[in-house]
Amino acid sequence: MSFLVPSVRSSWDRIDAWLRVYAPASFELLAPPADPGRIEAAQEVMGLRFPADLVDSLLCHDGLLERGNLFPGEPPQPVALIVDHWRMREEIAGDDKDLRESSGPSDEPWWHVRWIPWAHGDGDAQVIDMREGPQQGRLGVACHDGTGHFGDGWPSLAAYLAEVAEVLDYGGMVDGCVPCLTGDGELWWSFEGDADLNGEPLTTAPAPGRGAALAARGGWSLAELLGPPVGPADDGAAVIEAVARDWGVVLPADYVAAAAAYGDVMISDYVYFCGARDLRAYGEGWSRRLAGSPSVPCSVLPSPGGALLWGHTIEGDLLFLVPQAHGTWTVSAFRRGWGDWHDTGLGFGEWFRGALAGALATDWLPQWEPGAHPVERVDS
Repeated sequence: MSFLVPSVRSSWDRIDAWLRVYAPASFELLAPPADPGRIEAAQEVMGLRFPADLVDSLLCHDGLLERGNLFPGEPPQPVALIVDHWRMREEIAGDDKDLRESSGPSDEPWWHVRWIPWAHGDGDAQVIDMREGPQQGRLGVACHDGTGHFGDGWPSLAAYLAEVAEVLDYGGMVDGCVPCLTGDGELWWSFEGDADLNGEPLTTAPAPGRGAALAARGGWSLAELLGPPVGPADDGAAVIEAVARDWGVVLPADYVAAAAAYGDVMISDYVYFCGARDLRAYGEGWSRRLAGSPSVPCSVLPSPGGALLWGHTIEGDLLFLVPQAHGTWTVSAFRRGWGDWHDTGLGFGEWFRGALAGALATDWLPQWEPGAHPVERVDS
């Protein structure tokens, strides 16, 4: 998560509030707080101290009263069942080295005595790793038919609960799942695109804070949308302008500034934005590839009078700046999924910032999450 992780109590307050309004039947499944004495007794039985995140969570809700799909992972369990599952795993593992030990330095065993199965169901458990070291407290999975793994987990239970609360309020995805509502109005986490559950329709769960968050983001600057520049902007601008001179064009200043500061990156793992480093090779390669293409109704720079190809999406959409009269340039795109040529009529700065803010083009670009976009430098 890119924000300061809030307290477990505040995340549970947000989850509770959302459930009360939008899935009251699911809210009724949450158990009352655990008895502190039972928490202390469980730690004595297991021979380890619970992290503060888990204690705080149990003091909000001692798991669920009955099974429910309130979380994208396994359902949280009451203290008694945490101990029962831990004891069961210990008994199965026994003195079996194949279950107790990992097969390599980067692998995990089937079970470790210092894993706390805070949530479990159908034999699999979401565990809190209490082994000594800098990663103590992280979340991972102990499978019933395989080894444990932590690579795609969370650094803490607090981080996990905060992400769940954030997605309920603002929309998005947790661990590959999106929140939905069943026909009975219960919360159900499902894979994106799933339209039904056992033949009954699923609807997208309300995200009450999303509209306001996106509206606020519409006024953000590029620095707020993308973070600090990823490269030396002045040097990048000089390179881009030199390439443009060689191609016989003057590119719009707002594009040059943005490409110099944020070019050669993947934005939200979806849009590749070409920058100074690869602009020449990128343009020359695509110009040859698209020559005579029926999908792109103009030549592509460095061909004389051509449009500038400045990026693409992982879906194969191609993003262009097309020269217009009086030295202006507007954004157009070949939308691969739609099989058409899309003219926006907007200049680069207006379109780029608006698209990143989620204020336009939402029929063919993703519904971005409300925060700042993650930006990853692409190696050449």
